[in-house]
Amino acid sequence: MMMQKCSSLSSSAIRLCPSGLPRSGALPSTLAHKPCTHVGVQACDRDSPTCAFSGKGQRLHASRARSTTGNSSVASVTAPAVASEDTSALRGRFVIPAEEVKQLVAQQGGSVEELLFSLIKPAALLARPPISGYHVGAVGLGSSGAVYVGVNLEFPKAPLNNSVHGEQFLLVNCLKNGESGIEALAVSAAPCGHCRQFYCECVNASNIKFLFGASALPKMLDDLLPEKFGPTDLSDEPFPLLLERQDHRVTFRKEASDILQQRGADAVFQLAAAEALTKAQQAYAPYTRCPSGASIITHDGRVFSGGYIESAAYNPSLSPFHAAVVDAVTGGIPAYSEIKEVVLAEVRGALVKHKSNIKLLLRSIAPHADLTLLPLS
Repeated sequence: MMMQKCSSLSSSAIRLCPSGLPRSGALPSTLAHKPCTHVGVQACDRDSPTCAFSGKGQRLHASRARSTTGNSSVASVTAPAVASEDTSALRGRFVIPAEEVKQLVAQQGGSVEELLFSLIKPAALLARPPISGYHVGAVGLGSSGAVYVGVNLEFPKAPLNNSVHGEQFLLVNCLKNGESGIEALAVSAAPCGHCRQFYCECVNASNIKFLFGASALPKMLDDLLPEKFGPTDLSDEPFPLLLERQDHRVTFRKEASDILQQRGADAVFQLAAAEALTKAQQAYAPYTRCPSGASIITHDGRVFSGGYIESAAYNPSLSPFHAAVVDAVTGGIPAYSEIKEVVLAEVRGALVKHKSNIKLLLRSIAPHADLTLLPLS
């Protein structure tokens, strides 16, 4: 079926439908986009009489925005301005502390699951999907009682497999904050197969409640992915799962130490190198034993970092650079063009390496950024 362009487009901002989020957890009936000459994004309003997507059962189609100009210099890399206008309990944040979560549940007089659902809409505003225009919000309850947010990230002019799914983002956010487990996860739509597979790695995967859909009834991973392929299929010996403590005894090789010595006066680089090493030591790489870590240095001297996360199915694995990008987004980086340098720490001779893919992605989102490799042993 050929999609027709809606003729009711009329603004330059991306905004969510004022009707709000249904209790079912689905996205609002529209992400009412209007054309923007800077962004090159257009979409339609489901409530418009001239909209091709008007009518019952078209919510997801109507919420998609299409990139029409290929201009990725603005919206694709800029934090949504609407996040600063968020008046919900989230207030544009990616984490709500446990004590505040208790207070919010008491004030609202509902359940913590209802709180998670209420935060999906404001969470989706934080997404950066310049290719699809489809905003995903994922809101999870950690074992500590804190609430974590995940959103989808897309990178124009790079292969789609570089995208970060909202549920993946949420797990990286948990790792960053030292969370030990996830109890429940409310998502704007049913998790895709990629994310269902990714969550098989979690320490308490079989106990996580997934909340989505019209029924809003909790679904377990066994319901979403029966007869799944997971960690026990690749290893007969038990090992620490995702969100459990990892300890890879890797260290800098002489070549890396030489680079560190040459740039000894550069305090920001020294910090970035140290964080990349730490993230490599804490990486989740039980299948290939190829731990790695990466740090991002911004033009204003900030450092963000992340570690490699593997999946038993391999393809859903997340590179250390992608994990560092998640850290940067939660840290408020306004645009990927702010990236000045990426520091990658990975094992010399490893069967899994990330340098080539990071270079490819940097050419698309931060073409002037440097990439420094620090070999590990």
